[in-house]
Amino acid sequence: MGKYDDIWAIAEDNYGLITTRQAKELGMSNAQLVVMAHRGSLVRVGHGVYQVKHHVPGQHDGYALGVAAIGEGAYLRGASVLGLLNIVPTNLSVFYAGVPGRMRRRLDAHIRVTTNRPIVPRNYFGIPCEPVNIALISAKEDGALDWDKLAEAAEVALEKGYLTAEQYNKFKKDISE
Repeated sequence: MGKYDDIWAIAEDNYGLITTRQAKELGMSNAQLVVMAHRGSLVRVGHGVYQVKHHVPGQHDGYALGVAAIGEGAYLRGASVLGLLNIVPTNLSVFYAGVPGRMRRRLDAHIRVTTNRPIVPRNYFGIPCEPVNIALISAKEDGALDWDKLAEAAEVALEKGYLTAEQYNKFKKDISE
């Protein structure tokens, strides 16, 4: 099996993405990834993030790419989680993420990252995310959604099974205070 096949084995379940760290675990150097990108079998989509050329984009690719570009331990948070799950329409020009520790990487202005906020992420569609009950609170703290939209989002999350009745009632109580 060739190096590209090794990359594909990882990338096929990860929105066609592979990071330089994952490639290193396969025994590949950064220089080899650059050569593969120059040959056209990989596309560099961010610092330390490549996508296989023949990946067919899907509706969640932007979220997966955003989390991968931020780095290890990154996860979606707040309004971005609610948008990913189609709980409430959100402003797609702003991307909310979190990391458990410090982050030194410079990111685009539309990416809002909260640091030093350790959580146990949940995987929704294979993308690490804040659990929905925490994402609702984050969206409130960020000012990403107004009160009416937050209440509506909580109801939809309850209907879709992303919130328990207890979590829903706690959130309703918290926003009414």
